[in-house]
Amino acid sequence: MKVERHFFVCLIPFLFFSCNSSKTQKPVETVPDKVVYPVGYIAEQIHADLNDGTELYRIQEPFLESFLQKYDQYEGTHPTISTDFPDTWGVVLVERLPEGRELYQIQSFSREWIFLVITSGFGTQRILDVLPVAIDLVIQTPDILETEIWTTEREPDGTFSVTKKYEWKRSLENVTQAAYETNPENYFRKKTVTDNYFINSSFRFERIITEDLTEFSAIVFYYKEEKPEDWDEIIPQLEAMCEDYSILNVVALIDFNKVELYDYKLNYITDLDITPYMELSQGIIFLKKGETPKTVPFGSYERIRSEVMRYYKLVE
Repeated sequence: MKVERHFFVCLIPFLFFSCNSSKTQKPVETVPDKVVYPVGYIAEQIHADLNDGTELYRIQEPFLESFLQKYDQYEGTHPTISTDFPDTWGVVLVERLPEGRELYQIQSFSREWIFLVITSGFGTQRILDVLPVAIDLVIQTPDILETEIWTTEREPDGTFSVTKKYEWKRSLENVTQAAYETNPENYFRKKTVTDNYFINSSFRFERIITEDLTEFSAIVFYYKEEKPEDWDEIIPQLEAMCEDYSILNVVALIDFNKVELYDYKLNYITDLDITPYMELSQGIIFLKKGETPKTVPFGSYERIRSEVMRYYKLVE
C-alpha cells in the first residue's frame, strides 16, 4: 500500500504537467492606450499652414469613418477646386462645450484642411456635426495657377465667419494688353464668399442667412497709371475720416471690374465694378445703396472732405 500510494502521488503532477504542455498558448491581446487629447480653447483666427509642425494626435477608427461620411454635408459654399479629399487626419485640440459636448479641431496630415467637429461628449466621440473652417489648396499647370484659401474668424458673440477666396490665373506671357482688356476673365478670375455660422441649441453648425447686399456706404480711391502727387499723404487722412463716419473704403489699382469691399472687421461685403465710373485717370468714387455713384477728381484733403460731407449728408 505504501508503494502504490507513493506511485499515485508521483503520477498526478506528471499527468498535470503533460496536459498543460499539450495546449496551445493563446496570445495576449494588447489593448491600445487611450489617446489623451490636449484640451483648451480653439483660436479666434484659424488658417491652414502647409509648414505647420503642430503635433496631430491619432483619431480612433470609428470617429474617422463617421467624419469621412459627414464631411460634405455642411451648409454653405463648397470648395471650387476639385481635389482628392484626405483620408489621414489628426486631432489638434478639444474644447469643452456646455452640457458635456465637445468641439474638436482636426487637421489633415497634408496640413491643407482644418475642420471643426462637434461631438456628443460624455466620454464618447459620436459626431453631431462638422464644418470646414480652413483650407489651403493649390493646383498648378505650366500656364494656369489655381488657389483656394479659406480662413475663419471667431467673433466675440460665438459666430464662426469663414472667408473663402478662390483665384484662377492664366499666364500672360505673349498676351497683349489689348487682348487682356478685351476679355480679362480669360486670364484672371476670382471670387470671395463669407459664410457665417453659430452653434445652435441642438449643437449643430447653423448657417446665418443674410440678404445678398446689405446697406452700406463706400468710397473707392483709384488711379489708373501714374500715382497722384501727395497720394500717400492724403489717402491715410481720408481713410481715417471714413472710419470716423463708418464709411467703408478701399484703394483700387488693378482689376477695376472686381474690387473687393470689406467691412472694418475684414468681413467680405461684395465685389464692386467701378469701370463705368472711371472717366478720370485718377479719382475718388462715392457709393451708397440707393444713390447714384459720383466720381470726383483727386485733390486736397479739405476739398475731398467737403465733397464727402455733401454726398453722404453728414453733419459735424
